[in-house]
Amino acid sequence: MCLTNYPFGNPSEQYHQSCISLKSKVFSEIWQKEDIAGIFAVLNDRVIGLLEVMPREILQKYGYMTGTAGNSDSYLTIGCYEVGYGVPRVEMLDALMENLEKVYPLFHRKYLEGIGIYEWRDGFNPYWVYEKHGYSRTEKLADNIIVMSKKLCK
Repeated sequence: MCLTNYPFGNPSEQYHQSCISLKSKVFSEIWQKEDIAGIFAVLNDRVIGLLEVMPREILQKYGYMTGTAGNSDSYLTIGCYEVGYGVPRVEMLDALMENLEKVYPLFHRKYLEGIGIYEWRDGFNPYWVYEKHGYSRTEKLADNIIVMSKKLCK
């Protein structure tokens, strides 16, 4: 996904090659455990948004916040939302989550979790998008940061 396509303006084109080389290593680990790593949205042949889903232990290894409950081998974690410059963020986050539900059967693990942040409606990982799509609160990481998870249909 983001190795060859970036949402417009995210990040600046001058950084694409360095980002690609950083993420190539991460994605090579993901492909050993999963067949897909999320979804992306396209408008007029341009990627305008993407949502990355990765095995929990890989995200932990690279310093991302994840949940700690349950067996990590059973969990995928939503690690990144990217929304193109000028695209309404709230609407894109909702659309990405809605379309993610359509590919649940392609994942190998039983649970999907996301980090929800209160009081930041259009920021990184807002809690409302998980709540709206049927995720349940499972852990509290800080006063305004929670882990929300959902069992994938298996």
